[in-house]
Amino acid sequence: MVWIIFCIISYIGIFVVFKLIDTKNAPLINSIVVNYLTAALLGFIIFGNFPVRHIVSANWFPISLLLGFLFIATFFLVGISSRKTGIVITTVASKMSLVIPMLFSIIMYGEPTSATKIIAIILAVVSIFLCTYKPSSSKSKTDIWKLILPTAIFIFMGANDSLVIYSRETFGIFDDAALFTATLFAISFICGLIYSAIKRGTFKNFLNGKTWLFGILLGSFNFGSIYFVIKAMNSKIISTSSLYGICNTATILLSIIIGMAFFKEKLSRLNLIGGLLALVTIVFMAL
Repeated sequence: MVWIIFCIISYIGIFVVFKLIDTKNAPLINSIVVNYLTAALLGFIIFGNFPVRHIVSANWFPISLLLGFLFIATFFLVGISSRKTGIVITTVASKMSLVIPMLFSIIMYGEPTSATKIIAIILAVVSIFLCTYKPSSSKSKTDIWKLILPTAIFIFMGANDSLVIYSRETFGIFDDAALFTATLFAISFICGLIYSAIKRGTFKNFLNGKTWLFGILLGSFNFGSIYFVIKAMNSKIISTSSLYGICNTATILLSIIIGMAFFKEKLSRLNLIGGLLALVTIVFMAL
């Protein structure tokens, strides 16, 4: 159970730090690069070694290359969306992707389904729609981005989670959990460093203290979001589909509370109803 709690804390921590990066005007790109350096170092420290030969020869290394690239691409999307649409919409859009890994686990690995689980999936989708619904009277460019960005995050996040499940199930990642996680983030760090080198005027922002402060915080939560998920799957306390359902739906609730309490984000009555429905979803998932 402790792994599930750590998963939820890591998930919500990512979005809170992204919001802080925005409110404190910290360099986004550089903070993301430092975040991946931090996450990679944490993994290698926990594993206790940096075995290059073992990593390159590992059966999971090829897919780690793909995941590493997808991770940083998704993070850029989350960072942009947090600024343009707010913490609640961004968090909920990403957590809506829980449907993809849940269905992936059920279809690919034959996880047992029941009426309770089916109801839970339906409730999750409905609650997410209610949480994100914001009526608009105009068709401005900003409104278009508020549709495009959450949709892209939904697809990328769902693909990332499904690939993590596939990697764990196919390659039997147990004792290598920290090393696998560190390798993913090391690859993301390299991609981010290359992007920073190409983008003019970006490197100087690494001298900004906010870059390192928020980058380290973000990296700590980011590492936990993968490492603790794998540890929770290995513990086999609950099924993988239910694990993703509980973690993602709980994150939605926390994002609503934090968004209202600390960032003064306004929610409609439908949004609040969606939050309550998300709580009901968690109960069904736990069952």
